[in-house]
Amino acid sequence: MTQLKRPALGRGLTSLMSQMAPEDANQRELPLGSLVPNRAQPRTHFDEAALAELAESLKQHGMVQPIVVRKVGQQFEIIAGERRWRAARLAGLAMAPVVIKEVPDDRLLEFALVENIQRQELNPIEEATAYWQLGEHLRLTQEQVADRVGKSRPQVANTLRLLRLPAELKADVAHGRLSTGHAKVLLGVPDPRLQEQLAHEVVAQQLSVRALEARIQQLQKQAKAKGGRKKHPQELFIKAAAEELTQSWGTRIEIKAKGKAGALVMHYGSEAELDRLFEALKHGPAKGR
Repeated sequence: MTQLKRPALGRGLTSLMSQMAPEDANQRELPLGSLVPNRAQPRTHFDEAALAELAESLKQHGMVQPIVVRKVGQQFEIIAGERRWRAARLAGLAMAPVVIKEVPDDRLLEFALVENIQRQELNPIEEATAYWQLGEHLRLTQEQVADRVGKSRPQVANTLRLLRLPAELKADVAHGRLSTGHAKVLLGVPDPRLQEQLAHEVVAQQLSVRALEARIQQLQKQAKAKGGRKKHPQELFIKAAAEELTQSWGTRIEIKAKGKAGALVMHYGSEAELDRLFEALKHGPAKGR
């Protein structure tokens, strides 16, 4: 299916780079010591075993794909290819092929993010953090961030939700101890301490996502049996409505009922997300309804 709305990622990093300079311009070899990591690098974890494997490949075959850099003072900042640079140093190489591009500061994160997403080298928390940084740095709405990285807005919104997890759980997701499926289920648990308890059970017992959902349902039944709390007549409807609104708006929405009245609460995780919600809400209800 042809992608019409999100060409940025589909065009690829090569096309993005060609906006800055011709493809064959400024290609040369540089000493590895003159290259420095990207200050906007969204990756925070580099797998040592994978780096060692790549280093062995570089020893045998050399570096086929050049590292993309920009000149900053007397050094060259890596835009794309930090993993190859690290592996080349590990392999003991002295020189590396590079392509020098002129990329402004306000697009540095965008290029690094697109390159890493294309190579699927970001863990879910790094990806969520990069989306947040992109929105904050460039003052973009979630819709605009989605356009820049070639994802749908719900995909970006759901990934950003991972940043609401407690720090320990974010570390578990980043290192693969918890899947994004587990994380999304845990985000539906309002108590952070219970989230952590359930996460420990998932890791210790190797629970599947379905098993985690069943465990949460079991705890909810136990809590109701102990508390004997009288349910609001429309509680199930209200919960379903809140979940539907959350999916539709891409941000957590609560419906708090008090008798026949109540409150609708919209949560946001950043100024960019608040801007998006404000723009969507400020015009009021559609006329004629």
